[in-house]
Amino acid sequence: MPIPDVDSVSSSNNRLITEELDYDIHVMKTEFDSMFLALTDEQCQIFLDIMSAVKENKGGVFFLYGYGGTGKTFLWKTIFAAIRCAGNIVLNVTSIGIASLLLPGGRTAHSRFIIPFELTEDSFCKINRDSDLAGLLRKTSLIIWDEAPMVHKHAFEALHRSLKDVFRSENSINSDIPFRGKVIVFGGHFRQILLVIPGGS
Repeated sequence: MPIPDVDSVSSSNNRLITEELDYDIHVMKTEFDSMFLALTDEQCQIFLDIMSAVKENKGGVFFLYGYGGTGKTFLWKTIFAAIRCAGNIVLNVTSIGIASLLLPGGRTAHSRFIIPFELTEDSFCKINRDSDLAGLLRKTSLIIWDEAPMVHKHAFEALHRSLKDVFRSENSINSDIPFRGKVIVFGGHFRQILLVIPGGS
């Protein structure tokens, strides 16, 4: 009798992975086919660049800049459906709660990654290396973080440090790559944030 794969067994016992994989691949494929045909040429090129990084599994950090109404959310949903068609996991997070309602399975980044509210330049996310969340992050193919400019840079740095900690015992090839080789796409636009005026009150 064959010995079960250790990764498969641990994944089946992980509630977070089970929740993320609880979808119908055929429904996702139908949604993806419809959305992909509606992409503009520019959106299609961005889509192909991101999917190439996911397929190569070498990591990558992207930033999609665009004003409201330019199709960022539609592109997120298309990428989300494409990755799920392949039976993989994509995490949709946002910096603000209301925006998370626009994305399938959306959550705030603070909630998903347990980012501390009081951030410093040395902050870590509260992710135990043996937790279900750490297991979910290992299995995740892509992280989409919308409304990224709305949060302090220490939040991104905390996630970067935490992923290095979670994956530190694994292959060291990606040890110096941002976010330990996970493909992450940030999105948003800077006109939503207030101007920084030196010496202003």
